[in-house]
Amino acid sequence: MKVPARWSAIDDSEPLPVSLLRAPAAIAAGAFVAGVAVGAVAAPFASAPTPAITYLLTLIVCAPFLLPTSAYRRHRALWWWMAAAAALATMRAVFMAGFLLPYQSWGAWALKCAMDLLAAAVLWLATLAIFRAPVPDS
Repeated sequence: MKVPARWSAIDDSEPLPVSLLRAPAAIAAGAFVAGVAVGAVAAPFASAPTPAITYLLTLIVCAPFLLPTSAYRRHRALWWWMAAAAALATMRAVFMAGFLLPYQSWGAWALKCAMDLLAAAVLWLATLAIFRAPVPDS
C-alpha cells in the first residue's frame, strides 16, 4: 500500500539542518552557564567559596556552543575549539562516573552518569554537525 504524499511530512533525502542539530547543545550550554551564574550569586550562602577559575573554565567550555553557526562557517579553525570542549565535557563525564560511584546510591549514580553522558552526546552532535556543514563559497 502506497502512503499518500500529504501524509509523509519527513523528507529523508535531505539531512537535518545544522541549526536543528546545534540547538540542544546551545540550550544545554546556556543552561549550564546560567547555573554557574546562579551559583556565583548564591556563593555568599555557601560554606566554601568557588574559585574564579571554575567560572572561567566553564565559560571556555560552553562558549563555542553558544556562538552562531555563521562564525564557524567563516572561521573553520573554531571547530577545533568546539571539538576540544566536547572532548573535555566527555572526559569530565567519565571521570565523574568513576569518582561518584562509591559516594552515591546506585540509582542516583546511574541517573547522574546518564545525564552527563547525554550532555556529552549532545555536545558531540553539535560538533559533528558543524564539521559536516558545507563551507560557503567566499
